[in-house]
Amino acid sequence: MITTVELLDGLKARRDIPSDYKLAKYLGITQQAVSKLRNGASMSEEMAFRIADDLEMDAELVVLSILLEKAKNERTKSILKKLVA
Repeated sequence: MITTVELLDGLKARRDIPSDYKLAKYLGITQQAVSKLRNGASMSEEMAFRIADDLEMDAELVVLSILLEKAKNERTKSILKKLVA
């Protein structure tokens, strides 16, 4: 599973972005939105696709990981864990 924080940090490293402020500018969101993502807010599927493409990662794996982070139901989590394994 890939976490939101790992995606953000991976994008910063890949694009040599020095701060969350610059990352927010790069993504076209506010610095507060980046902070919320780092503290457990859910990333949109659209943003997950964009970051996956930018990082040349498997978009399906990234989106499934994001959905797993969002999932509240234990049965749903169990199913998604099997898919991302």
